[in-house]
Amino acid sequence: MPLRLKKLLELLIVVIVLLSLILQFSVMLKNPAKQDFLRILVQFFSYFTILSNCLVLVYFLNLILKNESVGKFWKKAETGTAITVYISVVGIVYHAILSQLHNPVGLAFWADHGLHSFSPILVMLYWVLFTSKRTVEYATIPYWLIYPAVYFLYTILRGSLSGFYPYPFLDLNKISFLQALGNSLIVLLIFTFLSLLLSKIANKRFQILNMHFK
Repeated sequence: MPLRLKKLLELLIVVIVLLSLILQFSVMLKNPAKQDFLRILVQFFSYFTILSNCLVLVYFLNLILKNESVGKFWKKAETGTAITVYISVVGIVYHAILSQLHNPVGLAFWADHGLHSFSPILVMLYWVLFTSKRTVEYATIPYWLIYPAVYFLYTILRGSLSGFYPYPFLDLNKISFLQALGNSLIVLLIFTFLSLLLSKIANKRFQILNMHFK
């Protein structure tokens, strides 16, 4: 039963994330203010939410398909924990800040919650039930932070050239560079704290489980 539940949860996450990504892109295509397909595509992949959900999709597809060429990487507890941290921060920032700024309806509502609510909750559930039973190397955590750090840097640099910023707390059209930098550092601290917390929980749980089997 645990193995069947594991596979069902993996499949459920893939389906929900894939459908939510398709819905979100369709909503953006229907926006009359954005007619250029290439521009919409670039902006679509400019959101940390989209990139992180794509990571979730790739991760769980590899688990389902058992991709042996890169299987060891995807099966590592560090990989699963890092991806759980990324998508959890997506949910935290959305519900703490971004959800107050807009009120999507119709398909946009389902796409929004698929990417910001259902995906983080299901991935965290998967981590609790399966990934957290294994040890996580603390030394790998700095590498996990490269992705969000590079994303913030890229977003600010690209935005200064194009004028497009996907998130208000990075928008140099409305706030200063120092404010945007400060906001980025705060979010990075959230990443760091959550990374340490989940790693601590996983390692403690592994220790307790091993004690019971001795």
